[in-house]
Amino acid sequence: MNLEREALRGRLAGLGDARRKLRLRAEGLCAGIRQGLQTALRDVEEIDIAQAAVQMDELVATMGELAGLQGQIARIERELQ
Repeated sequence: MNLEREALRGRLAGLGDARRKLRLRAEGLCAGIRQGLQTALRDVEEIDIAQAAVQMDELVATMGELAGLQGQIARIERELQ
């Protein structure tokens, strides 16, 4: 039983690291999108909509992965209680 708990703790640590990386990626994408759409810095006609759309798609995928990780983390935390 102790080996199982230690394995779960190790898995939880790995998922926590993955969550931190995904959060950083999401924050970076948000910053890029925000800068790309900043109309105070560039005219509306100069906004690269295609690039913003690609970044938004990446953000949606990243947030989906993050939600999945959150579910796994919550399940393991419940198991460890």
